[in-house]
Amino acid sequence: MKLRLFAAACAAVILTACQTAGIAGYAGDEPSPEGKLFGEYLAGSYAHYLEDSTARSDYYSRAFARAETDISLGRRAMSSAVTAGDMDLARTLAIGINQKDNREPMALMLLGQKAFKQGRQDQARAFFNPATADLTMGIAMGLMQGWSYAADNNLEKARETFRAVGGGAYFQNIADLQIAKAEALLGDPEDAKKAFRTAEENGQSAIETRLAKARFLHSIGENDLALKELEAFSKQNDVFETGPIAKYIAALKAGEAIDGLLSPSQEAARALTEPAYGFFVANRARDAGEVFLRLAVDLDPRHDKAVLWLGDLLDNTERSDEAMQLYKGIPDSSHYVVSAKLAEANVYFSREEDDKALAVLEDVNAKHTSFITREALGRARLIRENYEEALPIYIDLVNSMSDEDIKANTQPLYFRGISYERTKQWDKAEADFKRVLAIEPDNADALNYLGYTWVDRGENLTEAFDMIRKAIEIEPNSGAIVDSLGWAHYKLGQYKEAKEKLEDAVELSPSSATIIDHLGDVYWKLGRFREAGYQWERALEFDPTDKERANIKLKLKGQFEAVQRSLEAAP
Repeated sequence: MKLRLFAAACAAVILTACQTAGIAGYAGDEPSPEGKLFGEYLAGSYAHYLEDSTARSDYYSRAFARAETDISLGRRAMSSAVTAGDMDLARTLAIGINQKDNREPMALMLLGQKAFKQGRQDQARAFFNPATADLTMGIAMGLMQGWSYAADNNLEKARETFRAVGGGAYFQNIADLQIAKAEALLGDPEDAKKAFRTAEENGQSAIETRLAKARFLHSIGENDLALKELEAFSKQNDVFETGPIAKYIAALKAGEAIDGLLSPSQEAARALTEPAYGFFVANRARDAGEVFLRLAVDLDPRHDKAVLWLGDLLDNTERSDEAMQLYKGIPDSSHYVVSAKLAEANVYFSREEDDKALAVLEDVNAKHTSFITREALGRARLIRENYEEALPIYIDLVNSMSDEDIKANTQPLYFRGISYERTKQWDKAEADFKRVLAIEPDNADALNYLGYTWVDRGENLTEAFDMIRKAIEIEPNSGAIVDSLGWAHYKLGQYKEAKEKLEDAVELSPSSATIIDHLGDVYWKLGRFREAGYQWERALEFDPTDKERANIKLKLKGQFEAVQRSLEAAP
């Protein structure tokens, strides 16, 4: 792996520096233990900077092996092993740390979790019991301890433990949901219903609360009520087409079984999953979020929601290979398969492997057809500027939507308008953009697109400029929209005004080939030929479309006016 090799090279450089500084003695001597420790620690730190979790874990573990009394270093090695997905190494390190400091919180959490998984609940609680100033681990251990009591059928202690979970209102709401689930598993049905009402009122983890309540109602034979509540929740949230809510509704309508009540271990995994994104990642504590998700997946490897969220976190931290492996591991039978496939396609698109992305989308749409999968295919066609194939998809999507559906989601209508415009069907495109704006007068994208196209066509110029200026007021930091205003001035021969706006647009979007190309054009019109050439050369560095690239190369050969005539003559 390139990053690991780079980290290794970094360590070698560091060791050389240590020798030069006299740590190891003379050049060529074997580095001293201190030099090796220093090199491995810095290599681990650099691997952390590179988001190379495996190398980070390797180097920190080696460093800790050289400094076994350094508990701070041990914790770093242990948490790095967790985020590398090496739970066996993490627990091995936890044993060593616990022998030297029996109150180190992450070590206690890891050892308690292992005992919990193995059914040794008394031992698990012995690890979870010590008070800790580490709020993050304290919350995790409190949730796990509550489920360890539930695993021993001790509902009273489970309730008591969940109520004592710290962390403020958010985590108390998470704890309320755990109490409802424990009541469903061990208590009286009426008490469980009351507990679920409490969990519903606090609003946290709304989807998980509804799913858990549906499983509970199903377990006591109240399928009609489960269906009624799920359908009301789905409608209230603009309808779930895929995922477990949709699966449960479809099964209950068909008189089929849904998932039964979950085991304490499965519920503990879900207790750790919900705050991972809802609290930690939302508050930029990504490392804590990843630790919670890793622990959740270790408890229940088939908790695909945790797997999916972990993949998303990894993908957003430049670890797409690890993310892709997780996405591919979610089976076709999973409630979350559509989300996993869309995420997989997104990774391929980010790697510019568009053919693979489209193959994934075609496959998931064939197997799990829904509005979501069809819209994803349409958007993929737009990304590739294949408007001829995008258009029929968006025609079908819009035609399948009621007026209320379109009012709730105008994007398919907007994208159909783009597809019409790019396939030279302007009257239909204009009608779609106007309809979007009738529903959403402040839709900056529609204002910009319609206004710009009117200017380009020489139509409704006063209204067009007003639209583009309004779009800028709504989205002042959008380089694309500021570019539209600049290009509108350019099309009207107002080159000074165009230059000012296009320079602003380039500052807002410095890697947009289209905007840089436009700035080159206005410089040419102002007689600043050298600057125009510089901008066109720069535009070629930022992945212009094939048509843009061909035109830019002609302009660089001195054929600017010929390119302009060609564009003006185009239908």
